[in-house]
Amino acid sequence: MSYKVTIDIGGTFTDLYLQETETGRTDSVKVPTTPDEYTRGFFDALDAASSEQGLTTEEFLERTTRLVHGTTIATNAIIEETTAETALLTTEGFRDTLVLREGGKEDPYDWQMDYPEPYVPRSQIYGIPERIDAEGDVVTPLDEEAVRETVDEIRSKGIDSIAVSYLWSHANAAHERRTGEIIDSIDPSLHCSLSHEVNPIIREYRRTVSTCIDASLHNQVSRYFEKLSAELAEIGFDGEPLIITANGGVMSIDEIVRTPVWLVDAGPTMLPVAADRFVGLERDSANVIALDMGGTSLDMSLVNDGTIPRTREAEIGDDLLGIEKVEVKSIGSGGGSIAWVDEGGLLRVGPESASAVPGPACYLRGGERPTVTDAALVLGYLSEERFLGGDMQISRDAAEAALEEHVGDPLGISPLEAARSVVATANQDMINGIRETTIQRGVDLRNYVLSGGGGALGVHAAMLAKGVGVEDVVLPRNAGVVSSIGGVVSDVRRDFSASHFTESDRFDHDGVDEVLTDLEAQAIDFFDRTGFAEADRSIEYYTEARYPRQVWELEVPIADPPIEPGDEADLVEAFHQTHDDTYGFRMDDQDVEFLYWRLEATGQTDGSVSSAADGEATGSIDEARYERRQAYFDGELHSTPVFDAAALSPGQETTGPAIVDSPTTTVIVPPGDTLSITEHGNYHVSVGTE
Repeated sequence: MSYKVTIDIGGTFTDLYLQETETGRTDSVKVPTTPDEYTRGFFDALDAASSEQGLTTEEFLERTTRLVHGTTIATNAIIEETTAETALLTTEGFRDTLVLREGGKEDPYDWQMDYPEPYVPRSQIYGIPERIDAEGDVVTPLDEEAVRETVDEIRSKGIDSIAVSYLWSHANAAHERRTGEIIDSIDPSLHCSLSHEVNPIIREYRRTVSTCIDASLHNQVSRYFEKLSAELAEIGFDGEPLIITANGGVMSIDEIVRTPVWLVDAGPTMLPVAADRFVGLERDSANVIALDMGGTSLDMSLVNDGTIPRTREAEIGDDLLGIEKVEVKSIGSGGGSIAWVDEGGLLRVGPESASAVPGPACYLRGGERPTVTDAALVLGYLSEERFLGGDMQISRDAAEAALEEHVGDPLGISPLEAARSVVATANQDMINGIRETTIQRGVDLRNYVLSGGGGALGVHAAMLAKGVGVEDVVLPRNAGVVSSIGGVVSDVRRDFSASHFTESDRFDHDGVDEVLTDLEAQAIDFFDRTGFAEADRSIEYYTEARYPRQVWELEVPIADPPIEPGDEADLVEAFHQTHDDTYGFRMDDQDVEFLYWRLEATGQTDGSVSSAADGEATGSIDEARYERRQAYFDGELHSTPVFDAAALSPGQETTGPAIVDSPTTTVIVPPGDTLSITEHGNYHVSVGTE
């Protein structure tokens, strides 16, 4: 038997999902994340999965043909400000790009508000005499001696990571390339990130900040993967792990070390990939609202007819990330969100989280303040005996005590009522967040299916769906590890982009053809490095365009490059239609400006989703019921049937209230809703509309 495996490190738990290659049988495990040493949690998950398969870790890895890894090391380094000290070389006179950003302060009329701190301190930003204009012509030659003197000064400060972002380097990268050569000749141990390689786009701040982020992460990321690779090799794994990236695919370790900025905020990008695949199993076509509720947040993404959304507006800390990544929005509500009463006597939930350490009070690891997980336990939704399949001890008494002290006593209510209030508040916070980014922007969620997962989503999914008007919830059988599922089914993907400005009324066919040809050459080199056969390679082309005087662009696919004379009319029409679909109007009398050109190179893998539960129903659903539990619904406790997820099979159905327990998640079916097991073994909850 061989396996495809994903291990995804989250803020609270590290998830492992496996799929047997021959049978399609799936399994999953959760172990606590180990923030002090992330690789320990990685191998804890491997050990747990190996044990469940009746194998040693070495035997399990010998049978693993595909190992995918998602890690928060880059994101955490930025948020916790533990990235490497980095210097920035920029064009003389432009040292304030990271300060002024794209308009400076959030409120330019508030004189008391200071400018946000730049990603690289201004004392570590150096102006180099050189200048290239917007056409790519050299205005001022590069002062190579100034580069050498500056690098010597940077070294004297003990800084070993350098970002280089010169003005208009995306139009002509000669000065950046030469600067990189000089740095390497002075000290090969210095790491240097060049903006025309990291993110060759027009907007100066975005190109610069993404390059600085990339440079600051290189040393830490490379050390992490060197350690992980060495430890895997030590126990006999002779393959190469694939790493989850921000563009919704996976890359080899070598590729991610080349450009570590693609590792930032990468984990959530697997959410829409997995949700779309599983909903696609159950119906031919559907719009999906994908949710992932873990310990610290609720991540959300919208998939329209199989199209995974992308954005250039992603933020990390106080800065834009600068690259185009899969669009996932986060709401500060998770299972570990802490409940508290403010000075005005109002109940709040989050945004502070108990995280993995110390965790919720019920985990008995030193946490004293109540969380959403504590409230769910007190309401009877979670099992003390079967939490994480019985591998983790939790205490209802500890949860009740925390709720009583921090919520019940201040509000004058019982622990049970406090728990109900905490869950209701958390649900409403999430519903408000979902509405703000969907319904209030014109998205009719009644046309969507809710899907996704995470350890906490199963408890809240049906309640959230009802709150936003969604009637169908489809959760994978292994919903508790949804991002890990996305890792197994994802293709190897790398984006290549370039800037080249042209207009529809005088379209630069030769210039655009040159750009696309260069991007294609980069993609072919990528495929060659990663060893994909011709039959497994695919390339898709895109441009970003706008009407004159518009601030932002819209992405439009290019059907069949090269763009021959006359073909630009089809591209213009595609932009008009995209603008109409996005904003509700089009301006056919206006010219169109094209700014960016992007190529998406995909190495296709066997990314099919499957389930060991595929097949016909066997036995009555009552045979899967292992107990009744007092659980709180609609203002009172109900004697609620609890089903063992492993004993459920396709075609079985029950009405709420009901609870499904699995080792990685719990699914709650409120009164009035109906749970059915799909032909592929997944959960379908039909949400009552009353």
